[in-house]
Amino acid sequence: MSTEQASLAFPGARVHQGLIASGDRFVCGAGESRTLRTALADAGHAVLAVEMEGAAVAQVCLDYGVPFAAVRTISDRADDSAHVDFPSFVEKVASRYAHLMMERFLNTLLIT
Repeated sequence: MSTEQASLAFPGARVHQGLIASGDRFVCGAGESRTLRTALADAGHAVLAVEMEGAAVAQVCLDYGVPFAAVRTISDRADDSAHVDFPSFVEKVASRYAHLMMERFLNTLLIT
C-alpha cells in the first residue's frame, strides 16, 4: 500500500512517540484516568497512553538484555466512553494498522 493509499485508508491516523505506561487493570472511568495521569505527571512522567500488556514483555526483555519497544493502536480514551466493542475494533481498525505497519517495516528491511 502506498503512502497515499494509506492516508486514504486511515484518514484520522496520527503517530505519536513517547512514554506508554502499563498497568494491571483496565482504566475505564474519567476520574480514574485523571487521577492516574496526575500521579504520573507529578512523578515526572509525561505519559501518552496506558496499556495493560507491555510491562510484562518489557520486564522479560530487560531480564534477558533484549531491546524492547511497543507500538500500540489506541482502542479507547480510558474514560467514561471506554465501552468499545473490542472484537470489532480488532477486526476493523487494529488489524488494518498492524498489517500496514508490518508491511512497511518488512519493506524497509528488504530495501536496506
